[in-house]
Amino acid sequence: MAAIVPTRRTILTSLALTAGAMALSGTGIANAIPRTSPDPARPRTQPVIFVVGDSTSSAYQQSERPRAGWGQALPLLLGPQATVFDYAWSGASSKSFADAGLLDRVLALMQPGDYLLISFGHNDEKVADPARGTLPDSTYKEYLTRYVDGARARGGKPVLVTSVERRRFDSFGTAQDSHGAYPQAVRDLAASTGTPLVDLTASSKQLWQRLGPEGTKEHFLFLAPGEHPQYPQGSEDNTHFQAAGALAVAKLVARELQAKEIVPPGYFLNIDAGTDPLLGMYWPAERPVDLPVMLDVGRGRTFATVQAAVDSVPSNSTQRTVIRIQPGNYREMVRVPSSKPRISFIGQGGRPEDVVLVFNNASGTPKPDGTGNYGTSGSASVRIDGPDFEARNLTISNDFDEAANMGMKDRQAVALHITADRSVLSNVRMLGNQDTLLVNSPGTGVPARFYFDKCYVEGDVDFIFGRGTGVFSGCEIKSLDRGSATNNGYVTAGSQDLSIKYGYLFDQCRLVSDAAASSVHLGRPWHPGGDPRAVAQVLIRDSWLGAHVSGTPWTDMSGFSWREARFHELTNRGPGAQVTADRPQLPAAEADNYTVRAYLQGTDGWAPQLAGTAADTTTAPTGVPSGAPA
Repeated sequence: MAAIVPTRRTILTSLALTAGAMALSGTGIANAIPRTSPDPARPRTQPVIFVVGDSTSSAYQQSERPRAGWGQALPLLLGPQATVFDYAWSGASSKSFADAGLLDRVLALMQPGDYLLISFGHNDEKVADPARGTLPDSTYKEYLTRYVDGARARGGKPVLVTSVERRRFDSFGTAQDSHGAYPQAVRDLAASTGTPLVDLTASSKQLWQRLGPEGTKEHFLFLAPGEHPQYPQGSEDNTHFQAAGALAVAKLVARELQAKEIVPPGYFLNIDAGTDPLLGMYWPAERPVDLPVMLDVGRGRTFATVQAAVDSVPSNSTQRTVIRIQPGNYREMVRVPSSKPRISFIGQGGRPEDVVLVFNNASGTPKPDGTGNYGTSGSASVRIDGPDFEARNLTISNDFDEAANMGMKDRQAVALHITADRSVLSNVRMLGNQDTLLVNSPGTGVPARFYFDKCYVEGDVDFIFGRGTGVFSGCEIKSLDRGSATNNGYVTAGSQDLSIKYGYLFDQCRLVSDAAASSVHLGRPWHPGGDPRAVAQVLIRDSWLGAHVSGTPWTDMSGFSWREARFHELTNRGPGAQVTADRPQLPAAEADNYTVRAYLQGTDGWAPQLAGTAADTTTAPTGVPSGAPA
């Protein structure tokens, strides 16, 4: 399988908050994953609209959805001519953003023809705070001038944007000013320096007046208790936006950029489109400016083993920990407990084959302490329970030798056992024989979602199994040849509780094998302990099926009929794709209910498939400098 380079994200440091708080290994996440371009100065084919500002324009993370900034919504309005990189920082003023080195970092990313939208003011007004406060007719203008001059020095096009108004009405329902002299200072600076101006203060006040005190609640972060799982107690926030408000303000910005011909015609093609911002907007796992902890594993590095690096991560950390793994074979059992969320394993080789996490326990392997055998779930080479896990560009393997252990009764040998909700694995190889990949969840009836993007999974018997919800997008699924002319195994053995609507989706995958024709089943229903509610759900759609796939691809298991399971196919192709009475097809009317989005969104709207698309404002432009300052 060809190596897939994962999405690159530049993390810029917020020194004003973190200086002296931690010791970092390495120079930043930009070095954590392979680079696509050896020449960082290579011109881009599309200009980038950079957004710098405060919380009203910043991109928010998944755990804060539906809170959003207008910069996060801006790409929903764009045509194909440009992209958006939102580097606004919550709590920032023009002073604190520049003093933290973030302005210099953004300017280093800019190329001729790029735009820099500059929108500060909310926190400049906090003059009692020496780290942020500025005075409108002196230091405020002086700092903003640094942004304007810096963009021009890079051949970019600066645009000054006055602060969006807060939700503030008098007793008669009249929208009020909330920023004092700061918006006029921006207008004056724009006039004196010949800088294009978007007067968001004026246009947003007009919008709030039109909507009124009650109508504006649908735009600001006013949420009823229980309305969104991220805000179980509800919210009443007169400054920050929910998705609809972020999009409405982004439209104000886009219309003025277009009306004043600050951008060429046709940049914003979707201003009047009926876009649903909750579905179209991308919320990343962390905000773009969040600083991860970087740990290095390998010969001569800080940690010799992956497990040692995991063990060093503090429990319940709110920061992401990126564990960069140097090329080599790491023969160890790796465990990431549920108390350690937001961990990333990033292989540092040119291919996923270059970094291998491997062990060789089987279900029947005795534990060293004499307390019994490992069992199937315990045999895993790698087990991940900490939510929001990421893995890229590496191999996870269980190389237990079945042939050399024929006397062992239980030879199931798991490579990866994962229960961690909201996990993303990209360009990861998972190797084994029976029970290679255990797609699990913390408990029966407890949902857990996994996105396998351009991965490779191989095995023979039930080698993708368990009760979790897994999307396999653009993956290669290889059934090993067991030497039989009639039965070379089963791809899946799902066991989703009936309360869980979605099990496994194989979307635009390739199912391949060297085994005999019509000798591999797509799946069978696994009912652990005979549980009648554990009813597998598998959909294989828009995929290519090799000749190894049986003409009757679903089969019974332990007395449970496959016909009572939730097995379907849809618009597949290849020599193994047929439409017969023994191959249930998903009704066309149901196709929109069984998409990647539907499987993954859950109640919190998780949408990892949007990362790296035009909706993603956190993806660094091509030609990023190497890392953030430590």
